Amino acid sequence: MGEEFGTLLNNITDVQYAVFFDLMEDSSVDILIVTDKVLASEETGTQLKAIYNNIDMSNFYIKVRMISDETVASQVMSASMRCVVTLLNDRKIVVQGGHTSQNAYHSLQAPFTFIGIGRSNNFIEEFSIALYSSSGKRSMRTWTPVIPKSVLFVITDMSDNADSWGLTLLLNPTGKIPLILLCDGVFLLVLGLVIIVFHLYEKAEDEREKQSVKAFNFF
Repeated sequence: MGEEFGTLLNNITDVQYAVFFDLMEDSSVDILIVTDKVLASEETGTQLKAIYNNIDMSNFYIKVRMISDETVASQVMSASMRCVVTLLNDRKIVVQGGHTSQNAYHSLQAPFTFIGIGRSNNFIEEFSIALYSSSGKRSMRTWTPVIPKSVLFVITDMSDNADSWGLTLLLNPTGKIPLILLCDGVFLLVLGLVIIVFHLYEKAEDEREKQSVKAFNFF
């Protein structure tokens, strides 16, 4: 698989520059390549090419960004992250990440930190993030468990006290639970009303049949 992608890259010529970019927003880093192109008017233009990172989609990643608060949302620099993960062979490992993947001028995407956690059949057991304040004090907060292949925002609320930090998932499946329960409740209520209506209708039909039988026996 590596030779295949190596051959593909070798066949691309006249490259101006290339950048890493998460095209599918699946926490896997792809490659965007800008090359020179001769147009029909014999003028030189540019052409954009993309290489998808589909070598092994079974490996898990998470994207983390530490921000000041939910209002300003400025990037907090020099944060370090650590994840404790159990692999498929039941071996427990610790993976680390720091700084941001893209933080330069003209960067294409938000400055998230990519952390690869390999293959796992479980949640991330521990996710820790630490930061040194201007006074030299180290603050650290740990959360458990965390869903793999998720996008995390650590909100500091501009505080050095790690206990006040919050963790928010960009895609939070549990956030839809109240709406799901409401929809299920409405559906069950409507279904119950339909069952009651049909039951009353059937009972009325039975009463009419009984009255018809009594009238026939009378004559």
